[in-house]
Amino acid sequence: MKTILVTGGNGLLGSKLLAEAAGRYRLVSVDLQAGPRFGFSGMEYVQADITNAESLQAAVTKVRPDCVIHAAAYTDVDRCERERAACRRVNATGTENMASFCRSQGITLIYLSTDYVFDGKRGPYSEEDEPHPVSHYGMTKLEGEAAIRRLLEDYVIARTTVLYGYFPGIRPNFVTWLVDKLRKKETVFIVDDQHGTPTLAEDLAGMLLILFEKNTRGIYNAVGNECLSRHEFAVRTAGVFGLDASLIQKTTTDSLNQPAARPMRGGLLIQKIIRDTGRSGLSVEEGLQVVRRQMEADGAFTPEPA
Repeated sequence: MKTILVTGGNGLLGSKLLAEAAGRYRLVSVDLQAGPRFGFSGMEYVQADITNAESLQAAVTKVRPDCVIHAAAYTDVDRCERERAACRRVNATGTENMASFCRSQGITLIYLSTDYVFDGKRGPYSEEDEPHPVSHYGMTKLEGEAAIRRLLEDYVIARTTVLYGYFPGIRPNFVTWLVDKLRKKETVFIVDDQHGTPTLAEDLAGMLLILFEKNTRGIYNAVGNECLSRHEFAVRTAGVFGLDASLIQKTTTDSLNQPAARPMRGGLLIQKIIRDTGRSGLSVEEGLQVVRRQMEADGAFTPEPA
């Protein structure tokens, strides 16, 4: 049985990767915390800091994985703008450390990147479009890509965006935050000038595993199959959950005064991954229905009376 090591295993994508691969692979979850937040049959856990090359090497060399899926990242875009050194240590230096480890051991590396490597002037983007980040987060993720391309031949860079989903105990994402606000009858202000391709976390996990199993190489966009504004995504979420969409008010990015610039017309095209794997990301409706079923089953969402 092949071994897959997942960095950021205690996060949303990490949890979905481990769940998707359970029973098919020997699994090793790596994160900063002293122990795992959840477990799956046959899963091992290793505490390690990817920003410390020696610590990382000592912690994971004995694992000898066939593939590393590097999902660990500093993803708070505005905080990255304020805490630039910390952001670079994780997203750039930490990724270079992981790439060096994979090179020394002859391991396949799958790296999670983002449409924030683009400026958002003419998205959605293909894998061949030239990156030009407008935020420190996007810049450090592109630096991670560059380190991998410099050090490795056996790699996949999987770009994704607007990741959402549900897993017990995981910090809120756009969908779970929005559902909570609307259930409390709170008005929310959502921008209608930022566009992206919302991606269900377990859908992304499935695409990453197929990229490994198909022995692919290079850059792939791994996202859902619809590009829409953040406001439209919010309205669609309200519809699927049977919540009051009139509470969702339009606003613009300029009005928010966010520290980090956003790629306004972002999003990613998926023709390449469909061609090479036969896998297309889910529609927004399909993905949101998955989240609703999971939240209902876990008692995290109860439909309002008709």
